[in-house]
Amino acid sequence: MKPEGRFGHLVLREIREQVGPGFVVGLRVPGDEGVSGGLGASECLDIATAMAGTGMVDFLSVIYGSGHTDRELADVIPVFGRPLGAHVPVAAAIRHQVDVPVFHAGRIADLPTARHVLAEGHADMVGMTRVHIADPHIVAKLMSGREDRIRPCVGATYCASRVETFCLHNPATGREAVIPQLVAPGATPRRIVVVGGGPGGLEAARVCAERGHDVTLLEAASRLGGQVLLAARTTRHAEKEGIVHWLAEEVRRLGVTVRLGCFAEPDDVLALHPDVVVVATGGLPNTEVLDSGEELVVPTWDVLSEQPKPGRRVLIFDDHGGEQALTAAERLAGAGARVELATPDRMAGADVTGTLYPDYLRALYSAGVTLTPDHVLRSVRRANGALVATLANAYSDELVERTVDQVVVEHGTLPVDDLYQELRPGSRNRGVTDPAALVAGRPQQPSTDEKGTYALFRIGDAVAHRNVHAAILDARRLCMGL
Repeated sequence: MKPEGRFGHLVLREIREQVGPGFVVGLRVPGDEGVSGGLGASECLDIATAMAGTGMVDFLSVIYGSGHTDRELADVIPVFGRPLGAHVPVAAAIRHQVDVPVFHAGRIADLPTARHVLAEGHADMVGMTRVHIADPHIVAKLMSGREDRIRPCVGATYCASRVETFCLHNPATGREAVIPQLVAPGATPRRIVVVGGGPGGLEAARVCAERGHDVTLLEAASRLGGQVLLAARTTRHAEKEGIVHWLAEEVRRLGVTVRLGCFAEPDDVLALHPDVVVVATGGLPNTEVLDSGEELVVPTWDVLSEQPKPGRRVLIFDDHGGEQALTAAERLAGAGARVELATPDRMAGADVTGTLYPDYLRALYSAGVTLTPDHVLRSVRRANGALVATLANAYSDELVERTVDQVVVEHGTLPVDDLYQELRPGSRNRGVTDPAALVAGRPQQPSTDEKGTYALFRIGDAVAHRNVHAAILDARRLCMGL
């Protein structure tokens, strides 16, 4: 045994002595650390064969990467936009040289990829952690012939970007004590109208239909999906459309009546004689952040929908800190614009954590995007056929100017709640939601107002600016008790 392998051998021997010969012991090893100064493929192969040769290991779990930094961890847990099964070869190289089963994990995000890895003999078992977080019933659905109903993992890695293990679009995972994975049937069928076909509205319609209610979904656009469709238009984010695709297919399967191109007015809703109305009309971009010149800026939504076309020189101001501005910067830079992203935070995308931000930063730096932290956008004015943006240092108050063709602002959204406000007087509950019951997963208590003819609730961005997870969580917590 080489001196550098002695410690690992001693650890394995002690573990085996403690657990006995009948206990399964595995060892996770890299097939290639993939970083300068790290272990290369040949060194990792030597380690793997040496450990397998001890006779004390029942299997090896082979991964790619080292995980010492966030950038390296993003190689171990690849996010959306990266190829499926990209690091399978490192596992295959070891599998062909050892006599114990080899497992592999890392962006095996769907069953076709898993089947390929196993059928080609690249590994004996695959790890699909995030896939099971997205849908814990994946095996049951596969075995019962319902593979088409598996909720997809879209690589958003919301689960690995927080202390809690939550899925971006499965609100039950991590909350099973309060929110069961399966929706129970309701006691009494009711007529429910959901207004808004974004992720929150789709989840509301799905859950209500699963409970046996007669559900009608009204959506103003020509497609279901809401804001998710905007992000999915950027190539690296395309698979995020799987969130709303799955929800839309479930809604269709459950027999929900879907009316597209329906900008719902109160009379449209009341004509359906609802027992319950769920308003999920979302929000519109909020650009009210400047001292002057608000009429000269465009929101990130416009950039993602390609209206208007990007300028040659673009300044993005982001005081939101989420993925929206980073995605917009990525799209603009990809279209050939010279982009600067300014933020009052200490870093761009301050709320984008874990394994997500390394790929954003890699994409932005590779495209030549300039990142300017600690600056607030004060004003925008026209001058000589261009726009002059004034930025103030968030700490010294020193002013600087940028001459650009376009200024883009990410400042969250404002609720589109006109319909909700108009429906409140005729509702039994005056549109009030009991937050304590919502958080605890309890049904909303019936109102005693005899004048109202329906219960009224709103969810998602129609309440306040939030993300996809929060909108879907709102819908699930509310509707599983209706």
